[in-house]
Amino acid sequence: MKIFKFILFLSLLIIGSSTFAQTDKASIYITAKKLYEKKNYVAAAKAFDSINSGTLSTGKLYQGACIYALNSEYAKAFALLDLLADQKYYSNYEHISADEDLVNLHNDVQWDALLKKVRSNLSDLPERKLKTIYTQLMTAKQLLTTDAGGLWREPIWSDNIFVLDYDNTIYAITPFPGSLTNDHQLYYAHVPVNTFAFVNTIQSYQGKEYATVLSNYLSDHSITIIHELFHLLQLKNMKLSGDAVAYLDQFDARELLRLEYQALRNSLSSIVNKSSKIKITSFLEDALLFRKLRQATYSGYLQKELEIETLEGLANYTGFALSTAENKYESAIEEIYQRENSETYTRPFPYATGVAYGLIFDHLKLKWKTGLKHLYNFLSIYEINKLIDTSLESIMVAKRNNSFEQIHQEEIIRRDKNERLINYYRNLLLVKPTLSVKIGDNYGRTFNMNGTIEIPGTGTVYSSIQGRDKSGKNFGNFTTIEDQASLGKAGILLLKDYKTLVFPAPIKIIGKKVIGETYEIELNEGWTVEKNESDHNFTIKNHNF
Repeated sequence: MKIFKFILFLSLLIIGSSTFAQTDKASIYITAKKLYEKKNYVAAAKAFDSINSGTLSTGKLYQGACIYALNSEYAKAFALLDLLADQKYYSNYEHISADEDLVNLHNDVQWDALLKKVRSNLSDLPERKLKTIYTQLMTAKQLLTTDAGGLWREPIWSDNIFVLDYDNTIYAITPFPGSLTNDHQLYYAHVPVNTFAFVNTIQSYQGKEYATVLSNYLSDHSITIIHELFHLLQLKNMKLSGDAVAYLDQFDARELLRLEYQALRNSLSSIVNKSSKIKITSFLEDALLFRKLRQATYSGYLQKELEIETLEGLANYTGFALSTAENKYESAIEEIYQRENSETYTRPFPYATGVAYGLIFDHLKLKWKTGLKHLYNFLSIYEINKLIDTSLESIMVAKRNNSFEQIHQEEIIRRDKNERLINYYRNLLLVKPTLSVKIGDNYGRTFNMNGTIEIPGTGTVYSSIQGRDKSGKNFGNFTTIEDQASLGKAGILLLKDYKTLVFPAPIKIIGKKVIGETYEIELNEGWTVEKNESDHNFTIKNHNF
């Protein structure tokens, strides 16, 4: 029977679910956070008790302290806050002193002492930041020098890497055009606003391509630095599209991708628990089965899907594989949870799948890395040695072993929410008056990839996005307003021609500034806003072009 025939049975299967045993810290933390959001602080604190707090990030430690404070477990709350202040150098005095979650601690004698530590950390922050930037760049360089091209048969380290701080200062460990130095360790330059987008990516500067890493991404065991340097290496070999894969937000595709995520988590957890190779492989093959069904149904998207997975999936795998993370399999499990909890799957998915397949393939000693001049298809790589069985019986077993019933019910709820969002944006950007503009090929856009949604047949809506004119030939720069930049509020549509931006109609225009309820545009000279009285739509035009 052909693969597509099996797809017809997916919605008809009634299978008992097998809920994933939540024994890894990532799933326990997510459970605790969800209980906190529901104000069930007793259960949230109990869940958090089972986590080894010494391995948690700053944000998660702070979340745990809030949970304990709200549950009146003050000693536990202060233990985490002291850990943050003493070992993580927590310095956000303005936030912690006003956080209502911690108000129960204010009358405790330890509170003033804690705030004193946080204030001290804040005053030491500039000096500590410079030390951190230098240390983390040198650590990554040492890791990649030690690798010596072993992972990909090509060296990954490049001196063309900047750490970008939010005051528009760039830092490097080697001199670059226009750089200064005070200590002969770090080189730096203050650059004009809009020289760089505040995002981890490859960006041009003074005629060269640089990996840029934000200063607040330096505490992840070198993962982000290596990730972005790998992109520089990729550029030398081939140019890949990072476009979103629209179909992944459709109900059946999301459900199959979540089943794939769950099977990958189970495979990684089996490695962590030192299970047999048979068990590890069985869950891996479940993941590939769900992938095979999904890609067979949406084969027209395969090229685009493989491009973004080769681009971001391999970069994220490389960052994890060469990092100093203590347990890379647990980190990969956490990465899957993070991407699974995104509002959209159209672009974040390869950050999870690339890491998971890469680490599992390595563990099973599969010879899968064959250079950087071609696309990677994890399903095809595995099926060189063994075809994935897509019989009805195999589908039923795989779904039973990977929490199908739970995922199915969650996706039904999510589908209803998604349909409401699509209707909201159809009305906002296709029915009501709008403002539209054409953009050129060299127009820079940075956005929150977890805050997008597809309007089927129309294009992609971005709830949090900035646009920068790199060439001087476009209409100008724009940004969504930060406190409005979320799904269900802000929305800027990029039509599927990738040339047309559609904004909600502006509420006022002051000189070169165009202001909407959720966005602001700064027009370049020569560009104006014109209104069509027949349909009340606005257009940004330049009659000189």
